[in-house]
Amino acid sequence: GRQRPPRARPVNDPFAAATDRAGFARTVREWFAEHAPTKGSAEDFSAIQTVTARTADEYREREHAAMETTRGWQRTLHAAGLTARGWPVEYGGHGAPAWHDEVIADEQTRWGVGTKMLAIALEMAPAVLFAHGTHEQRLAHLPRIVRGDESWCQLLSEPDAGSDLTSVATIATPVDGGWSVTGQKVWTSGAGSSDYALLIARTDRATPGRDGLSCFAMAMDQPGVTVRPLRQMSGAYHFNEVFLDGAFVPTDGLIGALGGGWAVLRTMLASERRAIGGGTSARSATALLALARQLGRNHHPVDRQQLATTYIRERVLDLFLARLAGGAPIPAGGPAAKLLYSEHARLTAGVATRLLGAAATAGDPVAEPWVERLLFAPGLRLGGGTDEIQRNTIGEHGLGLPRQPRA
Repeated sequence: GRQRPPRARPVNDPFAAATDRAGFARTVREWFAEHAPTKGSAEDFSAIQTVTARTADEYREREHAAMETTRGWQRTLHAAGLTARGWPVEYGGHGAPAWHDEVIADEQTRWGVGTKMLAIALEMAPAVLFAHGTHEQRLAHLPRIVRGDESWCQLLSEPDAGSDLTSVATIATPVDGGWSVTGQKVWTSGAGSSDYALLIARTDRATPGRDGLSCFAMAMDQPGVTVRPLRQMSGAYHFNEVFLDGAFVPTDGLIGALGGGWAVLRTMLASERRAIGGGTSARSATALLALARQLGRNHHPVDRQQLATTYIRERVLDLFLARLAGGAPIPAGGPAAKLLYSEHARLTAGVATRLLGAAATAGDPVAEPWVERLLFAPGLRLGGGTDEIQRNTIGEHGLGLPRQPRA
């Protein structure tokens, strides 16, 4: 098993003494300067989740290595007292003001670090458990999540239920001590390296649509769960299809009310869009500047203008996400973050490809990571809801515009 750090939080919290935002930010910045690698350095692992491989086995090996690096950084943050500052102490937090997390999230974007491999565990699962979970479920999972000891994925979409999750056909049948789950899920990120899944399944066959759905916390390492990687046009195996054949969920794995899965799903999707927006695969301004210097393309006015645009857009996204992390009441904040991120991914990959020119099509090792970003970027327009869905949500829930007329 994995070696776990001590459960107790540090007795001496060096960050508690800073009572004002400026003082806290200064203390956090000093800690990162001492413990975090610089962006663009050889130790930079901020894009470690952007894994490339020629075979599924090679991808899985690299994915697990990336997960362990991410767990290690999360444990370093936790040992320092820089995780879940705004959470209640009983769930692994510090009971501090929410803006502590905002400051930490903003500072982390400035360094060559990242926790994207644990995004579902750190951002989506807590949102679901705080909104719909029981006290016992929070105690069981949140302290382990914040220590980096639990990784999670989502089992939502199906071959015949993509954007329309009301068509989910996976069945959860009552059995002694819980439920037996049978069905197929697809487009699942991180399924091969996750300990638990947020699962949406149908618990009432007689009730069609959203009213027959329930949400569960399901262990991934068990008989009846088969994960098969899916090859993408970039050559990566980021997504998986998951086959469930009598997989077991205990009674206390039900999250929210029986048949109340749609309410949980709404919380999950809102946090998913925020988490996608917090991804690091498109957060490449520093690497893009280094590429321009390497190619000698950092002096031409047009190149410099495009490089400046990518840097500014990236900082706007980082600051927006820091506000969300601090609990700022931003209407439709998750959809806005997801839309900003998908647009920025296309912008960054497009600028890099233009700088590379013919090298982007010639198998040049320097071009390889940028070509993968270019080929992966269109998928970001779909994951977590299409760009069009995000714009509708921003218009209706963020700006208060009337709903789009339906046929």
